[in-house]
Amino acid sequence: MKQVVKKVATAMTIAAVLVCSSQAITTKAEEIKEEKSLGGLSKVLDNYNNEGISNKSQSTTLLSTQISIPENIAIAKCNDYVNIREKAGTSYNIIGILTKDSYGIVLEVIDGWARIQSGSVTGYVSTDYLYMGAEGTAKAKELASLLATVTANSVNVRKEPSTLANDNIIEEVVKGEDLAVLSAEVVTKNDPGAVLWVKVALDDSEGEEVVGYVAKDYVDVGYKWKSASKVDIEVANSSPLRYNLVNESKKYIGLRYVWGGTSLTTGADCSGFVWAIYKKCGLNASSLGLPRTSSEMARGGNKVTSATIKPGDLVFYGDSSGRVNHVAMYIGNNQVIHESGRQTGCKISNMYYRKVVTMRSYLQ
Repeated sequence: MKQVVKKVATAMTIAAVLVCSSQAITTKAEEIKEEKSLGGLSKVLDNYNNEGISNKSQSTTLLSTQISIPENIAIAKCNDYVNIREKAGTSYNIIGILTKDSYGIVLEVIDGWARIQSGSVTGYVSTDYLYMGAEGTAKAKELASLLATVTANSVNVRKEPSTLANDNIIEEVVKGEDLAVLSAEVVTKNDPGAVLWVKVALDDSEGEEVVGYVAKDYVDVGYKWKSASKVDIEVANSSPLRYNLVNESKKYIGLRYVWGGTSLTTGADCSGFVWAIYKKCGLNASSLGLPRTSSEMARGGNKVTSATIKPGDLVFYGDSSGRVNHVAMYIGNNQVIHESGRQTGCKISNMYYRKVVTMRSYLQ
């Protein structure tokens, strides 16, 4: 019997309600209580910006930790991952992977199968592998992460919340990238225009967490959940080895970052994750000539370009001086998978989410 569940919006960025510490905003308490969407948060901050600069120097505006959970949210209930199929049944093609603790919006339920939408994937998952209803809502509240999503074409992450120093830029990050918000506050310093700044984390580098600030005008701050990953045509048309590398790697989205780690169970760092995935797919690092660290990896193998790179090849990123300090694996469709850092763990990013230093292949 088909049970139709009310369809809901699929936008997953849930805005924080603003808790105010400056007099300029606390006078708008009733207005703030009504603003629960990301647009509401932006509106309140816009109003704050228009209040006048003199009252805002060196102030701090707190973002609430309250979370608004979407209706009919479901969370993956599995040890590692569950397959998303094109239709309701195990005989149908797999079109995506939903890893442990990832979200989906339930569109309908048909004979023990839920049709869900998660990220760019819409398909069917057995309800045996989903927390739904009250359980799903409780799990979603527990697992939500406060992130700053870049909305401009690119944004500079700065060492300090100021535009005054030319050497203040750590890294340029492109549109669509999610940065973990380290503290629920937006700060402003003595800066032209009293810019609002959000404190965020970049990729960990050599065991150290890289922390910086982004201008609030160029990011959306809100709660998100891990989403499904799609089985891409480019990957499906690759060699069996490259296909296995990509699909195996996607099973570990969310794996925690551990400096020096090479485990797909307890955690890994960026280069350790590459090692572990290659090993899982039957590749021997010594036979490939694959070094252990990202800086060493970037000097070996065969150089490839954006025109010749294939799924399973490696993409390297560096600091402002161009020194390599991070590696990711290309998974097709201009995306990479990587152990980002202790705040977000393993995740998928745009291949050019940061400035690429070089690309290398250790595969035939």
